[in-house]
Amino acid sequence: MCLFHRRQLDPKSRRILATGNLCLLSSMMLTTHFANGFGHRHPALFDGLRFLLIGLAISLLYWSARRSGRCASRT
Repeated sequence: MCLFHRRQLDPKSRRILATGNLCLLSSMMLTTHFANGFGHRHPALFDGLRFLLIGLAISLLYWSARRSGRCASRT
């Protein structure tokens, strides 16, 4: 696993990883808590915001993995 490797990230990579996780959490919170009220009144804006947050989360988490050198398998 990569848990030990994640603890040895530089500060910038940790900030990128935290921001990616925050975007992912925000998109999930939007889906569960605001889908009934805001989502029904403005569906295009709601879906666009969810898509933006999911896209940001994917790209930031990928960028963080690239910066950390990914997980090298031990031989």
